[in-house]
Amino acid sequence: MKNRLYFILGLFLAGCAAVGPVRKAEILPIPNLYLNNSLYYPLKDFCAHFGVEWDYDSIARQVTLSKRFSEVKLLIESPIVLINGSPLDIGQEVLLRNGIVYLPLSFKENVADRFYREVMPKPPEPAVSRRIKRIVIDAGHGGHDPGAIGKSGLREKDVNLDIARRLANLLEAKGIAAILTRSSDKFISLSVRADIANKADADLFISLHSNAARSRKLNGFEVYYITDKIDDSSRALKAAQDGELNIESASFYDNSLNIKAALWDMLYTESRGRSISLAQSICQSAQRNMGVKILGVKGARFVVLKGSNVPAVLVEMGFLSNPTEERYLRNGFYRQQLAEAVCAGILDYEGRYNNLAEAGY
Repeated sequence: MKNRLYFILGLFLAGCAAVGPVRKAEILPIPNLYLNNSLYYPLKDFCAHFGVEWDYDSIARQVTLSKRFSEVKLLIESPIVLINGSPLDIGQEVLLRNGIVYLPLSFKENVADRFYREVMPKPPEPAVSRRIKRIVIDAGHGGHDPGAIGKSGLREKDVNLDIARRLANLLEAKGIAAILTRSSDKFISLSVRADIANKADADLFISLHSNAARSRKLNGFEVYYITDKIDDSSRALKAAQDGELNIESASFYDNSLNIKAALWDMLYTESRGRSISLAQSICQSAQRNMGVKILGVKGARFVVLKGSNVPAVLVEMGFLSNPTEERYLRNGFYRQQLAEAVCAGILDYEGRYNNLAEAGY
């Protein structure tokens, strides 16, 4: 019996040894102190270390961290932070002591470490010769125009803007200049959006939207390009309008034809071939990298950017009218995946740029 106990104890100790030592949390080489038995960093030193701009609103007791297109908001005495509008509980409160704001170690571990690529973009990769140098990214809707509204209240304009910011960060890190038609929650008319795009001298135009449908079962990812023909009249009209859509509204069906406008009337004769290729690349990337249901590449008549000669697509990233996809679109990780899938599709398209040019597109 004693030998058997020794044998079991030996196995237990061997197993513990195999696990190895627990990795200690990395301590930043900046001033720190312990508050409430936890490690904290002064806000000013933390931001200087990561190269982040910050602002403190003493009346609202709110801290805002920003860099490029990204934003993090924190409230004093609260463990909840907002990363580009998406809430995250870091488990420890942000503290204010003697006029100094302190960030807990959990903020570094849960935000700076886990979300650094999303919140604070990596420095651009070594310079490479790029054929695509500048892209206009349009976050559909904004301001008093929320776009589609999911059953739980998720607004299309907020989803579009967050993913547009994420995509801009990814493109900038690849050495491609990203120009946002809007970088905050404000309404921009179609004519102003067109003016931004036409003056940008961009290589591509990407419009980001979240879809909606009368049936809550409909789901999936689709991309539109400009055409002089309507291959699906109801969808084309819906995609060619820019109006508010509340999924709970009794007039949903009537409004559905007015849901989308942020769409683009680019001169299709010269850029349509490239637009189709870009749309295909983005769809293929979304399916390959995320496994989402692909509804296809479709043509539609767009109503913005008259006279522009730039390849352009409108990406419908999911259905807010579908409860499952609305839940996905609320999630910051899923939004980052969408941004990465669109970015990868753009880079795939860039790789085929020469072939398109040789084909006369």
